Amino acid sequence: MPRENIRKVMKFLSLSGDRQLRLLGGEPTLHPEFIEIVEEALANGFFVHVFTNGIMKKEIADFLRKIPDNSISMLCNVSPQATDSDRKIEMRNYALHRLGKIIQVGMTLTSPQFDYRYLIDYIKKYELRKRIRIGIAQPIVGKENEFLKPSEYREAGKAIVQMVKACIKEDILVGFDCGLTLCMFNEEEIGILMKCSEGFVVRCSPILDIGQELDIWHCFPLSEVLISKVEYFSNRNDAVKFYNDLVKPYRALGCMPECLRCNYLLRGQCSGGCLAHAMNSLNRLPPHYAKAEFETH
Repeated sequence: MPRENIRKVMKFLSLSGDRQLRLLGGEPTLHPEFIEIVEEALANGFFVHVFTNGIMKKEIADFLRKIPDNSISMLCNVSPQATDSDRKIEMRNYALHRLGKIIQVGMTLTSPQFDYRYLIDYIKKYELRKRIRIGIAQPIVGKENEFLKPSEYREAGKAIVQMVKACIKEDILVGFDCGLTLCMFNEEEIGILMKCSEGFVVRCSPILDIGQELDIWHCFPLSEVLISKVEYFSNRNDAVKFYNDLVKPYRALGCMPECLRCNYLLRGQCSGGCLAHAMNSLNRLPPHYAKAEFETH
């Protein structure tokens, strides 16, 4: 993303009353002006949150270590299926060692059975934040990618509960990304999650992404459909309302056929999983760009 466009994003966030700049990619630390971008954001009063795989040059890790802890945080996603080279593992371990408590680790599930204890080991070895973010890999609408199938959700739910129980013994809280469903868990398991996690929620709402040329979309799984432009909105709240209105018809479908008659979904207690599943189940996908009448919102 060109620096000028990043400045426009910061202006858009400022007009929204949002003082957090969230940098993601790909791997954002590979941007040739990453250090300058972070310095400019901090100088303009933004808190910087970086989504990373932790594989970064030493000079980047050393630079980030100099930033006060109350001005930056990082989510380091290390999935169990990662097959990194020894060199990349060495680079990530250096970053974890240098950055310590500003890092929260996370993982994205593509299989209902998964290893998680390596994350506990990372937290203890490098004195990271005692938090683990867990997400479910979702489909990208209109594209082929690896994701967790809804038919595997119940099995994954059992494994997630076992992870949460193991983590709480180490005083580690687990938090959740969007796209989970209530039916992944039974009532006893939901009680465990409520007591032993950072906050158990089953939601699907706009998590707005902004692309290199200032395109904007509902969330990463919907990054190929219903795309609009930042310039069409006065602030972030307008964009959130636009997308909430735009995707409302799809929310009634849920991520599996059972959702259509599920009381949790009908009462609004569950969002029915990721919208990408609902959109992919239809005979015709949503348009690539949002319709012109919406763009003047």
